[in-house]
Amino acid sequence: MIRKKRITVKGIVQGVGFRPFVYRLANDLDLKGFVRNTTDGVDIEVEGITSSITQFIKRLQEENPKAARIDNLLTKELVPNGYNRFVIKESKILKGFTQISPDIATCEDCLNELYNSHDRRYEFPFINCTNCGPRYSIIFETPYDRKRTSMNKFKMCSDCEKEFYEVTDRRFHAQPDCCAVCGPRFALYSINGSEVKTNNPISKAAEFLKRGRIIAIKGIGGFHIVGDATNCKVIKRLRRLKNRPTKPFAIMARSRDLMKIVNLTDDENKIIDSPVAPIMLLTKRRKIICEEVAPNNPYLGVMLPYAPVHHLLLEKIPYLIMTSANIQDEPIVADGTGVVEKLNNIVSLYLTHDRRIENRCDDSIGFYLSKKGFSIIRRSRGYVPVPIDLPFSVKPTLAVGPYLKNTFTLASQQEAYVSPHIGDLDNLETMDFFNEMVDKYKRWFRIEPELIVHDLHPDYLSTKIAFEFVERSTFNLKRVGVQHHIAHIVSCLGENKVVDKAIGIAFDGTGFGLDGKIWGGEFFVGDLSAQKRVGHLDYLPLPGGEASIKKPYRIAIAYLYKLFGEDVVTLTFRKRAPIKVRSKEVTTIINMIKQNRNVVYTSSMGRLFDCVASMLGLVKEITYEAEAAINLEYIAAKRIRQVYPYRIKDGEPLTVELNDILAGVIMDLQRRISPGIISAKFHNTIVHFSLEISKKLSRIYNMKKVCFSGGVFQNRYLLNLMIDKFGDAGYEVYVHHQLPTNDGCISYGQTIFGNAKNRQ
Repeated sequence: MIRKKRITVKGIVQGVGFRPFVYRLANDLDLKGFVRNTTDGVDIEVEGITSSITQFIKRLQEENPKAARIDNLLTKELVPNGYNRFVIKESKILKGFTQISPDIATCEDCLNELYNSHDRRYEFPFINCTNCGPRYSIIFETPYDRKRTSMNKFKMCSDCEKEFYEVTDRRFHAQPDCCAVCGPRFALYSINGSEVKTNNPISKAAEFLKRGRIIAIKGIGGFHIVGDATNCKVIKRLRRLKNRPTKPFAIMARSRDLMKIVNLTDDENKIIDSPVAPIMLLTKRRKIICEEVAPNNPYLGVMLPYAPVHHLLLEKIPYLIMTSANIQDEPIVADGTGVVEKLNNIVSLYLTHDRRIENRCDDSIGFYLSKKGFSIIRRSRGYVPVPIDLPFSVKPTLAVGPYLKNTFTLASQQEAYVSPHIGDLDNLETMDFFNEMVDKYKRWFRIEPELIVHDLHPDYLSTKIAFEFVERSTFNLKRVGVQHHIAHIVSCLGENKVVDKAIGIAFDGTGFGLDGKIWGGEFFVGDLSAQKRVGHLDYLPLPGGEASIKKPYRIAIAYLYKLFGEDVVTLTFRKRAPIKVRSKEVTTIINMIKQNRNVVYTSSMGRLFDCVASMLGLVKEITYEAEAAINLEYIAAKRIRQVYPYRIKDGEPLTVELNDILAGVIMDLQRRISPGIISAKFHNTIVHFSLEISKKLSRIYNMKKVCFSGGVFQNRYLLNLMIDKFGDAGYEVYVHHQLPTNDGCISYGQTIFGNAKNRQ
């Protein structure tokens, strides 16, 4: 008996070879009908015998392409109409939307062709197929067809066109398909804009890199600044030119070369060698790479080549610095004009191509936790714009995120579209990037917000953006503010689908509190719709507010004076001090606290780390965010079990008093105990009082689930200790996986909690 069914598939089903897969599957099962992209996903109609249609639906879900993701599959019985073959139809524009595939690293099949001197795409730097290549970075409209991407200007030659329409070919309906005859081209330019005449721009660029030149190179989602990672003079020069004294640079190398410079477990290798190809933080192994790449750092940020041009460069020069091509805190540069305008004092040449980058995207970054899997630090290339499930249905929502490490989230029903890493919202370029991506997300995903959610800090640009959205709205657009650390906790609960009550520990740098003070060392109990602050670090003064964050010794002076008086400050920062501070500055800070002038009070864990790092003399002035705390983590001596004394003041909320902890650090400094042991004891103390508070809360509120969120938990040493100790104590521990634990998760948490508040 002949039957006919319509099958509607939603998910990541465009740009990943899904239609060719469906076509081959239908022909294999002798089914007739069609498949087409729509703005809502993929529509399929199949006609044939019952057993074949049943097998088709089963195999559709089990054998779909590696980069595809089926979120929903609906079937409907139809009346047969006598299809005589199976075809791929032109895309159909509907009112809905479809998901967009992220950019995918070059696959093995394409690499084999790239290196095959007999293949017509030998050394072609834009080689791709249905299983790999650019997607998100080249699309300007959905559904995903060539004419709606920046490949629309490149007309396929007859050979490519033949592949495109040949069902047995790997490039059947591969939208970016091209070759050296019909595809984009690379060219090499000096920074003054004059073209370097050469038959092989990539090979010529590699020659310049070998000679110690610093070059901007256009990749998938933007330019990188590139240099030889084994040439220490190059790295020192790049640090000086980029005004980046110590912040680590990322390294790119082939797999066989990567093994020589870092330790790599099987689990880590699966992630770094996946289609996402993120930067992974891995432990250093041998001194092939200049120490200046990541000074005083046990880790290297490394990635494998993910675009054909990277593979071709690494054939000539095995280890390359690959850092985002931008001025500090601005978005990544995406075209040659931007290179000339922004990077003319850093690079001397730029290697570019004529395929437009429609959507800029930084490299994603993460590390692997042995007991919890992959932990992401920056979610961008390879992940966006894949949606993250929401634990309940929400109204159309725009959550504008925080000030630092900004992302926004556009959401509707149970799907949250978290933006790529935007950056710190403190300059016009980043604000323009924010607005550009909000407009694109609204258009792509057909979501017009009915609710705007923002941080409580009144001076954040993201907060001001939220107010402007409401003011400009022509209908009753609602606005909700969500406290920063509540958003942290709810984001962790939400992505882990924890809907019942749990203990939330938010260790962070800065967040405007409900009492007007600066929070950052917080304990909560609650669920996705209600959070109660039940504990925190003791409030201590921050002189000059956030200005002290760049000079952590000011924090240490303020804390020590407030807790112990002027004599201890003098002992720590004047007499034989690892960091010497002018007497006049010390006096000024003390007077500010005495007079309560230009001082805010904070419970921040990040600032406590800054204080201890400064007491140990690790950093006088930071040159990048959390530098002092990072250095404190890296020196921690392993296998030290001691802790400093501490006190937890009963009440509601519970308060961790810091007197005894810092007194213990002072005593160890006087006894000339090594900084590594002091750091380890300090980390251990945080874990111990966190567990003690959680045990108190478990008895009061009868809960054994706990989640960790906040930028401080990028500290792998601390996070692993917390996971181990809480696990041993019988807690179900939840951490971030799909979102960063830093402020990159805030907008997702704002979406959930903002909708819960809006319903109240």
